[in-house]
Amino acid sequence: MKKKKIFITIFIITILFVKLFVAGELFKKSSGASSTVLEIPKAIADTNKKVTIEPVDSSQMKDPLSQERSLMKALEQRQRDIANRERRLQDDEQRLQALKQEIVTKIDVLIGLEERLNSLIETAKATESKKYKDLARVYDATPADKVSAMLEKMDTQTAAHITMNMKKDKAGAVLGHLNPQRAIEITKEITRISGAAVAAQQQSLEP
Repeated sequence: MKKKKIFITIFIITILFVKLFVAGELFKKSSGASSTVLEIPKAIADTNKKVTIEPVDSSQMKDPLSQERSLMKALEQRQRDIANRERRLQDDEQRLQALKQEIVTKIDVLIGLEERLNSLIETAKATESKKYKDLARVYDATPADKVSAMLEKMDTQTAAHITMNMKKDKAGAVLGHLNPQRAIEITKEITRISGAAVAAQQQSLEP
């Protein structure tokens, strides 16, 4: 009976030790969890200390209107190019107008010079014609053999002009006294001068 009580007592003590051991382990675990929970705010604070927010460079940010700005710049450059081209065209037009006016002025001057030249030519022709007519009247009064002797020594053109302005019968007589070769030369020159005069008269009549 005594041994049985001792055994029961030992058994009860063993159960108490087991319970205390289990309670101690549970307490350690709960203490560890509490410390972990308490360390969370500290960890968060440390993390906030370590993480620094650096300022973002605005130039690195993508401009949502960059394409529109580029298009606007291109359009402005195009407008400047068109304006420059228009100014150059206006300058060219002004130069062309000035050149045109200069050409018109020079043409007017040339027309005036041409008219004066034609007038001088006509005057010279009239003077020359009068000279030949005066010489022809003198030769008309001179014997044919003497006239032919003088025509032999003259240049062909002068001899032809004088002969053309002489009376027909006297001119025929003079040619008859000339050397045949000389008479042919003067006759050819008379034909050439007459043909040129007719052509000039026809040209003057054309519109």
